[in-house]
Amino acid sequence: MQRQSITEFLHEKVYPEIDAVAEGLLDHLKPTKLQTSGSYRLVCPACNKHEAFHLPGSHLIHCPRKNKCGKQTSLWDVMEASGYSRKEIVERLCQLARVEPPSSSNPEGVVHNNAPAALTPGRAIIQVTQLLARKYPKLLQDLQSDRGFSDDQMATMRLGAYTTAEEVMSLLEERGISKDVAIAKGYVLVEEHDHSKYRRAMNNRVIGYWPHPDGDVRLWGRLPAGKGDQWNKKYRFADSLKKDVPYLFSMRKPGPLIAVEGTFDGWSIQFMGFWGTAIGQSSVNAAQAAHLASEGVTELAHMVDGDAAGYDGGLTTIRNCESAGIVTSIIPLGEGMDDPDALRKAGKTAVFASLIDNRMNAGQFLARMCHAYSMESPPNVAGIRKIHALVPLLSPVSAKHWLDWSLTLGVGISQDTAAVRLLNTFINGGVEVAEALDLVLKRTGIRITLTQETIHG
Repeated sequence: MQRQSITEFLHEKVYPEIDAVAEGLLDHLKPTKLQTSGSYRLVCPACNKHEAFHLPGSHLIHCPRKNKCGKQTSLWDVMEASGYSRKEIVERLCQLARVEPPSSSNPEGVVHNNAPAALTPGRAIIQVTQLLARKYPKLLQDLQSDRGFSDDQMATMRLGAYTTAEEVMSLLEERGISKDVAIAKGYVLVEEHDHSKYRRAMNNRVIGYWPHPDGDVRLWGRLPAGKGDQWNKKYRFADSLKKDVPYLFSMRKPGPLIAVEGTFDGWSIQFMGFWGTAIGQSSVNAAQAAHLASEGVTELAHMVDGDAAGYDGGLTTIRNCESAGIVTSIIPLGEGMDDPDALRKAGKTAVFASLIDNRMNAGQFLARMCHAYSMESPPNVAGIRKIHALVPLLSPVSAKHWLDWSLTLGVGISQDTAAVRLLNTFINGGVEVAEALDLVLKRTGIRITLTQETIHG
């Protein structure tokens, strides 16, 4: 049987099964909610006017501005312009349509489920919290006023609202989602030893949706205004949330991926025209680094606070990302500097662009950190040792920067040399050879082996 072309397969069995807006593929085009006409209104990729429309199940974005535009753009072209490779586009679209593309063993491809999909827990919680956002608009209005978001930006974020666990659970049950499932997904929070008692941690918050490896979103919530306190924190995350997939990662843009901790900082980076992602903590963890590497990310810049905690987070990010082959840079925010959300609110996009242009490669960052540790009184030996342990993990690009900067700053002694010097110190101090070798291994991670050879004259 002749293998079906991928183009035919996409048109026949993939595009009709996909709502590209609901799946987040067109978020950067600021789609509206689904209109009564059955289409979404969004920004035209060709003329940049918010007058185009897209029908779920189709592959085209139409612009009716016939006098000045009138162009049609395909979903494929939009994804390719966002940085996806052709292989990634096919894999992503087929995943969303629950099909496998044609291959030599399956010429016509494999359709896993032609029947309409049942409402998943993830889709149900989005429906419920979007409904509550319409029912109780003041929560989002207060957030918009507090953070200075425009109407278009609020529409792009498509945030939801969470009133009470009881109301959310009632609406989920109407959609066929059981309480046990809702608890497991963190959509309602309960007391550990008494599931009949709801916890109030998510109540009266604006809600966002964090992608999750199991395919169902998890919730993050923020107070509509104010900083909160120790009893009612500004941000809350669902108990079951694993942040393996960074937030907003799918909204690709040209240039390096910019990682920050906060969700609204991530959105602000996107609104300023850059590829921003929120990691939800002070560093990119190993699972996030593995996910980014598997998605083809080759460069990442991590924006950190200019304090000890921020720098430690930068070191962890370097360890996890550089070892995964991702060339990493650090953007340290000095004391008193605005974060991305504040820069966006103040209209300082040029300042943010300058920060990205001046990002510090991991090799340079490690050399500067090592120099700072060596200048402490007394020198921070533990910090220096931590830096040198990271150097072997650097990618070739960053290793070159380390070599240049460590020599310039006088901190470039090799680990091999340091290990031999340490061994010599132990031996001269009277430590037995075997014990000295073990101590060197524990202190430096380098194993020195001694062998005896007979030299014949």
